[in-house]
Amino acid sequence: MRLPAYPLITVDPFFSIWSRSENLYDAPTTLWCGIPKRLTGFVTVDGKKFRFLGKGKGAVIEQKDLVVTPYVTEYTFSNAAVSLNVRFWTPLTFADLHILSTPCSFIDYKLTVLDSTPHDVSLTLCVHEEFCYDRRAKQVEKKLVAAGDTTAARMGRTDQKPLSKSGDGVSADWGYFYLEGGRLSFGGSKGTALTSAFSFPEFTGSVTFGNILAYDDIDSILYFDTPLKALWHERFETIEAAIAYCRENHDMLLVKMQQQEDLLLSDAAAFGGAYQAILTAAARQVLAAHKLVRNKQGELLYLSKECHSNGCVNTVDVSYPAIPMFLVYKPELVKAMLTGIFAFARLPVWQADFAPHDIGTYPIANGQAYALKDELFRRASKKNVYKSRDFSIYQKKNQMPVEECGNMLIMAYAYYCRTGDDMQLLENFDLLEKWAAFLKKTGVVLENQLCTDDFAGHSEKNVNLAIKAVMGIACFAKICEALGKSQNDMQVAKDYAQKLSALAKENGYFRFNLDGAGSWSLKYNLIWDILFEFNLFDKALYRAESEQYKAQLNRYGVPLDSRADFTKSDWMLWAACLDDTGENIERFSKCIVRFLAETDDRNCFTDWFETKEPKERGMDHRSVQAGLWMPVLKAKISEKRREA
Repeated sequence: MRLPAYPLITVDPFFSIWSRSENLYDAPTTLWCGIPKRLTGFVTVDGKKFRFLGKGKGAVIEQKDLVVTPYVTEYTFSNAAVSLNVRFWTPLTFADLHILSTPCSFIDYKLTVLDSTPHDVSLTLCVHEEFCYDRRAKQVEKKLVAAGDTTAARMGRTDQKPLSKSGDGVSADWGYFYLEGGRLSFGGSKGTALTSAFSFPEFTGSVTFGNILAYDDIDSILYFDTPLKALWHERFETIEAAIAYCRENHDMLLVKMQQQEDLLLSDAAAFGGAYQAILTAAARQVLAAHKLVRNKQGELLYLSKECHSNGCVNTVDVSYPAIPMFLVYKPELVKAMLTGIFAFARLPVWQADFAPHDIGTYPIANGQAYALKDELFRRASKKNVYKSRDFSIYQKKNQMPVEECGNMLIMAYAYYCRTGDDMQLLENFDLLEKWAAFLKKTGVVLENQLCTDDFAGHSEKNVNLAIKAVMGIACFAKICEALGKSQNDMQVAKDYAQKLSALAKENGYFRFNLDGAGSWSLKYNLIWDILFEFNLFDKALYRAESEQYKAQLNRYGVPLDSRADFTKSDWMLWAACLDDTGENIERFSKCIVRFLAETDDRNCFTDWFETKEPKERGMDHRSVQAGLWMPVLKAKISEKRREA
């Protein structure tokens, strides 16, 4: 499986390391956004040194194979004397949220002598000190520390200022990186790396061994001026204790990851090999775009970073496309995506009658950063947004009122549907009621405004956005029903759906905007009408929409709408689910796999790319790729319905 970039270490937005070449030794390893974070590795056989990891000078040991599964990237190298297998994986298990949060990642090695002749073999791994800072070199200190019954080498800036930087394509300027395994030292030409060495004199046969790389960020998120630590601190008193646990439980953790892989691939199998491949490409980057913490009230917060888009934290219209994966495997994390938004919406500064967009710029969650007036956004004062009582700090034109109201109502109801847990609905009913009222007041003939598909700018009378409003109102009706509250909102949703059908339909499908004759778009928001069985729209609409998508299909997918040739992978798969034959899921998945195989852009799995040429438009490493699990979610809901 060819990918534009290969995941190696995938923990969180500041500890997500990738290789941007087919051969592990042809490019330096980097943070997801391209900032150098070099890992270099060498195997020495009878005094001859060969590089297997990272860019550099000198001979390499030839790469023979590369296998990528959802949670493992595995390379095989060999020459006439030895074979070396190198496996990168992180225990990203939904079964244990503390382990999901633990910032420890494994590199496993298997060394085999091929010619039955004794050889002196050694392996060296170097972790360069640029892991410790954001681009510009800073003074770094290094030391050896105990980690249970083992030892780890540690490095970090001499001057530690946790949470001192926020933004999009940046790395942390704080925290400590650890390397465990082998004989540890401080190597490199100037002692600027943590070095691990393993030696096997007069060696024959085969041996397995490995390293653990870990990152202690000290504080993970500034949440309304309160520093929060990652969830793993609840289980492990120190990062050294976490490293020791991971070393002692390596085999158990690997089995859990393999079980999770088997489940993921089994769930995807019904939709074909191409669909399995795109889920494999997305799985780790989705999780590495989040941070899991707990607030002072004891509530979980699962906070995304809007990677390579604007760096916002907990963006509502990023959580919305991401929920399918989490509704399938860990609905509790969907609730944790919503908690911070509800909290911010209650602060005095948020005086709007619609839902917020975000709660800050990662990792500073001190209030919505999007739509701040330019002079405020540029100043450090944006860190204190939550303290303000002046809503005029925001620009109205850059808000997404219908988008975020619909998103919050749909997500809140979707979580309830999967779990039966109504606590969040009860605690936030007043906000949900206010946001539903906003959608009812707005109707389906929408003013010129932004939505999540703002790549081609604002749009007026946007039909897909109006569908979201209808779905939001219907979800609120079901929320009221679940809580025993009387209302007539489902009738409102039916009336609005009927009106929208009368205004938007052309050739059986819906236009992009109401007065845009000949226009069309991916109506991905319709999927909730099917999943929740609202039956607000005629099934003939789904068939007509699905046929239109096939008619507009290009080599790399279906365009997002008739304005341009680019698309979004997540929305393509949501729209594919309108086709009850399942053929569009397989068809569109093959297009995405073709893009991954043919693009020259060596970045993480982008969700925004051209459909006529294999070029990305931007936005890499985004959590929205969890939306690719929509076909699985639809199948799970259908299965549960049949069992009932």
